[in-house]
Amino acid sequence: MITFDAVHKRFANGTTAVDDLTLEMPEGGITVLVGSSGCGKTTTLRMINRMVDPTSGTIRVAGQDILEADAAELRRGIGYVIQQSGLFPHRTVLDNIATVPLLLGWGRKKARARASELLETVGLTADAGRRYPHQLPAASSSASVSRGRWRRIRPYC
Repeated sequence: MITFDAVHKRFANGTTAVDDLTLEMPEGGITVLVGSSGCGKTTTLRMINRMVDPTSGTIRVAGQDILEADAAELRRGIGYVIQQSGLFPHRTVLDNIATVPLLLGWGRKKARARASELLETVGLTADAGRRYPHQLPAASSSASVSRGRWRRIRPYC
């Protein structure tokens, strides 16, 4: 479970991005943050993995206060979306997906096998895993793999 207890985030320039957020995200559930541009959705997500630290309040992942955890270990222990601009351009989709398992010491064969399973889970072929980020279809592309399927794989990368 991920919990936010009276969390605030105020940036150095005085902008308040998150104001008194109290929220529980149950394990195994789906939580959706909906709001207008600039309302704090991305900041909220970035605080979970300590890309941004809260100004005050407490965020817990599986009962542990994130500020007491090693940031790198915390990030390796949770899955999160890396948008296309955050992908490693010199690595295939499959190898982008396998990055965190490799960092956890899984070994290349096991990490790539799991990445292949994830490709299958979202209905993509092994061929999709051999492509590079620059080969992913753009929104206006008429590629053979639907844009919807690419949207489903991008969160795993």
